[in-house]
Amino acid sequence: MDEGGIKLKFYETTGDDEPSHAILVHVFRPEESEVKRSHMREELRNLAHNVGVLIVGEMEQTLSEEHARTKIGKGKLTELAHVAATASATLILFSVELSGSQLRNIEDSCSIRVMDRTQLILDIFAHRAKSFEGKAQVRLAEFSYMLPRLTGQGIALSRLGGGIGTRGPGETKLQVDRRTIRREMTKLRRIVSQAGERRSELRRRRQRQGVYTIGLVGYTNAGKTTLLSYLAKRFGEKRLQEGQNRLFDTLDPASRRIMYAGRTFVVTDTVGFIRDLPHHLINAFRATLEEATDADVLIHVIDSSSPFKMEEMETVYEVVHGLLHTKAPLISVFNKMDVIGPHQHDVFNDVTADQVIRGSVLQQETLAEILDTVDKIIGKRIALHLRIPSHRSDILADAYQLGEVNQLREESDHLLVDVHVDEREMRHFSGFVMQDGSLLEDKW
Repeated sequence: MDEGGIKLKFYETTGDDEPSHAILVHVFRPEESEVKRSHMREELRNLAHNVGVLIVGEMEQTLSEEHARTKIGKGKLTELAHVAATASATLILFSVELSGSQLRNIEDSCSIRVMDRTQLILDIFAHRAKSFEGKAQVRLAEFSYMLPRLTGQGIALSRLGGGIGTRGPGETKLQVDRRTIRREMTKLRRIVSQAGERRSELRRRRQRQGVYTIGLVGYTNAGKTTLLSYLAKRFGEKRLQEGQNRLFDTLDPASRRIMYAGRTFVVTDTVGFIRDLPHHLINAFRATLEEATDADVLIHVIDSSSPFKMEEMETVYEVVHGLLHTKAPLISVFNKMDVIGPHQHDVFNDVTADQVIRGSVLQQETLAEILDTVDKIIGKRIALHLRIPSHRSDILADAYQLGEVNQLREESDHLLVDVHVDEREMRHFSGFVMQDGSLLEDKW
């Protein structure tokens, strides 16, 4: 792939024709409640299913302190090796992140491939990314994960060459690998940075045109992509397919322009959040996340049918408020209320949000309620009476684009226009506003 003269090769992280038979290893801390443990178990199963893994066994270990060599301790590792051999497993998946030495020690003891939770998420991301930028961000996250885990054994990168001059005196293959990865990471950061600058310019252009932005955030598989799809079909563009019921369905920021109540909105969806989102991914996707969170209004989509919705909401706020420091007004939408009993509706609340909506993004009533709420939060509208010279078609176009024209009358070489506009858009009509039959002074 080529972007600005930079050639990169993106590698598939899995390629087996037959599904892997995996043993899941759930690692807990003593202070974690049973509710949280259930959430962690179910999440690892969902991650495994999303990469087509067949689960043939599960093990658990509660650690008061981490074992440096094997994470789970020598005795538990022996038990794991036996279970894996008995079940004819071809893969072991850990629910926590492992160091490079821990990965190697566990693989040596069990004689099969071992992956931790971060690798599993990266694998899903690699298969979901579609655009050049999305693939670059995933590859950057993969390199960030890989770099501290290089051992100099079994690592072969495409940029390595043979022959005289490819290595300095006494330079090891490990040093070459590390230098190659750092060089690739520099190129990838430049690609991601340039894409972020382009999106920033688009945001500034929208603001100049009076277009409001709505950012969609939420835990993965909560319904953000489906909400964007239905908003686009009902109020704007119709190109986006309905979201699928799978994790991380959207990696690349998807934006759609919609019209509602005389206002123009750009709604942006982006990657879903997940508990303990690896810092490699947060750093790589920061520019993409800011595309949604740097908005006039944020919509937090919550899966009300999830038994772990409180933990999922907390995860979203850790990223949105804790890491990205978003200050935009927030609307929480408890989605999928159609699959639970109506008598439970009142128990769903979010004290963090400015407004709370309960419903289903599949229903037109919920979509209208969401946009009505956004419209009220953004601000009041002001009625203007404009007197526009006939040759100033640009001002008339602004009236239609930025406001809601109620009446248009012709008067010799002028147009008289009654329009409702947002307060922040009044500056576009400076010098054309009338009051009591005369033009107002230019005060904007």
